[in-house]
Amino acid sequence: MKAFSFNLNFLNQLHYRFLLGITAFAVLLAIVYKNLWLHHPLLIFLLYIIPYIFYFTVSFIFFHIIRLKKFRLWYVWLPNFLLLVLVYPVVKWYYYHFLTAHHVVFYFPWKDGDGQKLFIKIVRGLAFVLLILSLDTFFWQKRNKKMKISELQLKVKDIADNALLSGHFLFKLYQFSIEKRIVFDLKVLDFFQYIINKIAMRDTRVALAEEWAYLNQLVVMCVHRTIEIKGVELVPGCIWNRSVPTLSLMTWIENAVSYSPYGKAIPIVIEWIHEDDATVFRVRNRIASDNEEKGTGKGLELVNRLFEPLQEDRVNVAYRIEEEMYFVVELKFMN
Repeated sequence: MKAFSFNLNFLNQLHYRFLLGITAFAVLLAIVYKNLWLHHPLLIFLLYIIPYIFYFTVSFIFFHIIRLKKFRLWYVWLPNFLLLVLVYPVVKWYYYHFLTAHHVVFYFPWKDGDGQKLFIKIVRGLAFVLLILSLDTFFWQKRNKKMKISELQLKVKDIADNALLSGHFLFKLYQFSIEKRIVFDLKVLDFFQYIINKIAMRDTRVALAEEWAYLNQLVVMCVHRTIEIKGVELVPGCIWNRSVPTLSLMTWIENAVSYSPYGKAIPIVIEWIHEDDATVFRVRNRIASDNEEKGTGKGLELVNRLFEPLQEDRVNVAYRIEEEMYFVVELKFMN
């Protein structure tokens, strides 16, 4: 399935490369044969370059089929040589018979010695084609190399940020257990083991459904807080398959527990909201008075960095202060 997807992306890329290549080729021909379109209707110029465009198209297809099949170098030259030999009678017929029959004359009637001149024109056209194909290959290889390096750097960064977030989250849970903010039992041990496994496996992303399941377990563990969950029934089934950074939602809950007033009087609210163009996950907690100057926690910075690559997947994160006393996190999954 992955191989098919790769080839499909590669063919889609070739579509744009062909359009760019044939445009550059047409511009090159327009420069070389500028007198045709400067002193005659544009149609005359288009009729003249049709063999060039056709030859470029065929050469482009042959060249990339050979590249996809990974044949050796001589397979590249053999089709072009055959094209060079076979194109001669076709081009001769097109310029000296077909166009003249339709009252479009580029050359005088065929005479001895014209064969060599026509062959030189065909070879020059082939040189133009090879030039464009060479430039295309050179620049796209450089572009792909740069993209792969960027993807690798981003992946390494995600792993590093996720490791930092996992360590931060694990340390905060350990503090909660020492301060008796969570009940330390077998379920807590299983939860700790899950976090440790994520660190070991370097899973930077998980399905939202998995993150939500362990978030609910974390809510049950935090017995010294009142945490309300609303609107779960509003979440479409497809949203649960969306990806989120590992431990990201749980870090927001940990942050809310850490920076909200101790006790059960003021609840932390976890709410799902269905909008016309998005599904929103929201966490809202009262900011404890003794934490107002401490910011919102180190974990949020790490979560932000992990969510940056997901903007292309139409996933957005926003933070705000409401009424100068509530901290709100919103994670929006765009449809």
